[in-house]
Amino acid sequence: MEEENKEDNIEELQKKLRTYKREDIKFNEPHFSNQLILRQGNKEEVINLLLNPDKLVYSYQEKGKYDDIKHCLHFQVSNNRTMRLPVIFDKNNKKSLYIITYIMRYRPWQNMIKRK
Repeated sequence: MEEENKEDNIEELQKKLRTYKREDIKFNEPHFSNQLILRQGNKEEVINLLLNPDKLVYSYQEKGKYDDIKHCLHFQVSNNRTMRLPVIFDKNNKKSLYIITYIMRYRPWQNMIKRK
């Protein structure tokens, strides 16, 4: 039986994200860059949203492939665009923000979290 995903506290996550610097951000290459190109994304926008997380509107945790905790961050980019960034905090016990992939959705974030 699959365990339920756990919602994150947005204020705590925003506070945590603000402790990271640009050099702490790591990307799952080449997958991340391929998805960015495929979805016509902007790496600078991703970095800015992570370091200035005011637009973070929703997040939940799930177990990663290697038993790590993955946080699926949802940023409201505009009224009808939501960026979803699955990340791992402090991978290998080093201060880092590991970005797994880039997903841009063209619908409000509220519609993305309705699972039932």
